This record gives sequence, structure tokens and C-alpha cells, in this order.
Amino acid sequence: MTSELPTPALLNPSQAGDKTAITNLRRLTVLRALALSAYIGVSLWLADALSGGALVFVLLGVITTLVSVWRARGSVAVGRAEFFGHLLMDWLWLPPLLAFSGGAANPFVTYLLVPLTIAAATQPRLYAWLMAAISIAIYTALMIFFPGVDGGHSGHTAPDMPAASSEFYRHLIGMWATFTFSALLIAGFVNSMAEALRRRDRHLHKLRQEQARRDQVLSLGTLAAGTAHELASPLQTIGLLVEELQAQRDRDNDIDEQDLALLQQQVGLCKQALEQLKSRARDPEGRDEFQPVAKFLERSLERWQLLRPDARFALVQQGPATLEARLPLTLEQTLINLLNNALDASLAAGKKAPVDIKALWNGERLSVEIADSGAGLNVGSLEPTGFGIGLILSKTALAQLGGRLTLKARERLSGTVAIIELPLATKPREILLS
Repeated sequence: MTSELPTPALLNPSQAGDKTAITNLRRLTVLRALALSAYIGVSLWLADALSGGALVFVLLGVITTLVSVWRARGSVAVGRAEFFGHLLMDWLWLPPLLAFSGGAANPFVTYLLVPLTIAAATQPRLYAWLMAAISIAIYTALMIFFPGVDGGHSGHTAPDMPAASSEFYRHLIGMWATFTFSALLIAGFVNSMAEALRRRDRHLHKLRQEQARRDQVLSLGTLAAGTAHELASPLQTIGLLVEELQAQRDRDNDIDEQDLALLQQQVGLCKQALEQLKSRARDPEGRDEFQPVAKFLERSLERWQLLRPDARFALVQQGPATLEARLPLTLEQTLINLLNNALDASLAAGKKAPVDIKALWNGERLSVEIADSGAGLNVGSLEPTGFGIGLILSKTALAQLGGRLTLKARERLSGTVAIIELPLATKPREILLS
């Protein structure tokens, strides 16, 4: 298919996701640097020094921060799994650091919720629940092995444990229960709300794309209306000249009758196209009469061959020959646009193979596949980045009729296949017969 006119530039959702991941990674590094700075400052203020073991893991935290800073400055996109890996790097230094500096009694233990909150807000549900399980497991291990109170290695109170230590250990048990509830709440509700926001963003992106196409089609429609008025007078003049040439042919045998007939035919087609444009303007909703689907396809192909005398096609059709449906003029124009694109793509590739057409219909749907022999079109994504004018109008017209137009690579051959899918409004008796 040809690509003549690019659509308005809109940010691809995947590209937007990559940029958001890099931005979130930068925020994570800033947050990690602030947490380490706060820990060092509070430790020096309260204890005047850091223990040797704690210092080692503080340095490890600094190293992970520098790694994230280096990665965030790169130009390569950051995927979800990689960003989750950067979140997991906090578990390399944070749990041992807490174990060496008060265990579960260290107020800094609440920072365990930070990586979980980030994962719940930015990652899929699986990653959020995995991070919640890791956070709860780490807190539970600190409560069992490093509770931060003397003699408190379990939920039972030792006989010789001081009353103050026993009460504080019960307080730690309450903190653990609160932490577990908070972790489950964040993994469940925060992640659900974040996913709802992401769905809304994707929906808004789709609406912006549709609005951009509508605006472009509106501008093309305005241009078509102006062009129709401009073409009316020249076509009338050309028609008069052709009639005069035909009248003079008896006196001048140098004028070729076939050329005059062809010229008259092409002028007639131009006038017919303008009349159809006027008819569509008077009936914008396209309330067309019922007509046989097979006859409609035959008439559309005949008109296409009149417009493109050099066109050749191979048609395969399957469906009830007597089935009648409402088939608007916009569908005929859509078929001709796609056939022109297919023929142009084949000729541009230096191939004169016929355009392959496969039409299937029943009482509910019509499917038409148009395959060219061109160089092909990059259809790696479901939303191609560029369309020709004919494709823009065709896709919009089909969307208004409740159908759709999709493009895919041709199997085992070079070229592209344009697929039209359209629901049919048939007569009730025809639906019963089919």
C-alpha cells in the first residue's frame, strides 16, 4: 500500500511508557539517596558513629544508587522487568542495615513500604504482590531474628524478661501486624487504582488518535467540497469541446474516434463522481436502498476498471447470490480507494501481477481482502504510523458504518493485504433464508 500523507504525530503508548519508566527510575534514585542521607544523619546525631557492619551496607546502598543513576542517564528504554530489578536492589542493603542497627525496633523499618508503594503504583499486579510478599517476609524475619529487644525472639514472653521489654515487644508485634495489613492494602487497592489510571490514559490516547483522524478527514472533506466546485466548470468546458470535436470529425479524418470516445467516457466518469459527491452531501447518513451484494461488488469493479483501464484483478467470491443489503456509496468509494492503492503499490514495485480480491459474505457480515504485490508495509504494530489519503478516508468511512479496515503482511509473498470487515443490514426475509 502507498503511504502518501502522514497522520498527526501522536506519542505511541509504548514510547510514553518507556519515558515514564526512566522518569520513575530517576525519582527512585533521588528517593534512595535521600533515605541514605537521612539514615546517616540521624545515626551520627543519635549515636555519633556508624558500626562497621552498618557502614558496609550503607556503602552498598550508595553503590546501588549510583548504578540506578547511571542507568537512568542512558538512552535505552527501561522495561518493566528491569525497573522491578532496580526496586529489588533495595533489598541488598536495607534488610542487613536494619539488622545491624536495631532490627525491627529501628524506626527506619517503615522504609520497607517505599519500594512496595512504588511497585504497586508503577508495575503490573504480579510484581506488586511479589514485592508485598518480599516486604512482609523481610519484616517477619527481622521480628524473629532481630527484634531489637533483649530476649524477645518469639511471640512468648520469657520469665526473666523485664516488663518494659515485654511491653515493647508487644508493641513491635502490633507494628508488624499494621505493616502486614498496610502492605496487603497497598498491593491490592493502590495497584488497582494505578491500573485504572493507566487504562484511562490508554483510552484517552485512543480518543486523541480518533479525534486527530476526524480532524484530518474534516479538513480533507472541506478540501474535496472546494475542489468539486472548482472542477465543475472546467469539466463542462471539456465536455463542450469534445462534442465540437466529434462534430468536426467528418471534416477532419485525423481525429481518432476511439480517443474521442475515451475522452468523453472519462469526462462522464468525472461528472458522475461529482454527482455522487452532491448526492452524499444531501444524504449524509447514507440511507441507501437494498441491493444484491454480488451486483454491488461487480459494479464497483467495473467502475474501477473504467477509471483504471490498465487494472487487472483476480476475484474469488463466496456468498448467497441473491442476498440483498444496504451498501452505501461510501463503501464503493472505499473499495476503489483500496484497489487504487493496491495497483499503485504493485506498479511501484515493478510488478504487473493482478490484484487479488477475495470477497466473502453471509447474512451478517461482509469481508473483502485486497492483496497487492508491492514492497509491503511495516505493520509490526496494530496502529500504523502513516496512511495515504485513500486509507485515511477508507478507515474513517468504515468506522462510521460499524466496520473496520486492517492491514497485514502477505503470507509467503511480498505485498500487503487490506481487509475490510463490515456488518450487513439485510432484509429480514433474506436473513431467514441464509
